[in-house]
Amino acid sequence: MKWILRILTGLVALLVLAVAGLWLAGLRPGNGHMVTEVVIDRPAAQVFRWLTEDERVKKWISGLEEVRPLSAPADGSEVGKKFHMVETYKNERVEMEMVVTKFEKDRALSILVSSAGDPNNGFSETGDYTLTEQDGKTHLRFDVQAKYFGFLPRLFEPLITPEANAKLQEDFHRLKGLAEAEPKTN
Repeated sequence: MKWILRILTGLVALLVLAVAGLWLAGLRPGNGHMVTEVVIDRPAAQVFRWLTEDERVKKWISGLEEVRPLSAPADGSEVGKKFHMVETYKNERVEMEMVVTKFEKDRALSILVSSAGDPNNGFSETGDYTLTEQDGKTHLRFDVQAKYFGFLPRLFEPLITPEANAKLQEDFHRLKGLAEAEPKTN
C-alpha cells in the first residue's frame, strides 16, 4: 500500500514541477513575441496586395477560412476597419476580430487581433507588417506581440508561442511562393 502512495506522491510532484516550469517560462523576457522576415522578389505594391486583399490573404495563411468586413470608418479611411476572421488550426476553430490600426499603402500595415468569445480566456495580438523595397525586391517583416488571458492560455504560452512562430514561418514561405509565382508588375 505504501508503494501506491509513493507513486501518487511522485506523480503529483511531477505535475507541480511541470506547472511551475511552464509558469516560470511564461515570465521570461519577450514572452509572446514573434518576428518573421522574408525577401520576396516582387515590388512592394505587389506584395502589399497579398496583405490587404481578403482572397489573397486566405491563400497564404493556412487554416484561414473566413475574412469578413464588419465595419469601416465613415471617412473611408483604412484605419479603423474591422473584420471577423475564422481560422482552424489543429482541428480547433478560432473566431477573431481584427482592427486595422495603421495603414501606409505599400509600406506598412498594423493590426490588432482579438479572440472572440470569453474575454477572460483568450488572446490579443498586435502585429506590424513593414515593407521595404530595394531593386524590385521587397523585404517583408512581421512583428507580433501576443498576450494571453485566462489561467490555461497564460500557463501554456511557452508552448503556444514557438508553435505559432513555426506556423508563421510556414505561412510566410507560402506567401513568398505565391507572390513570386505571379508575373512582376510595376
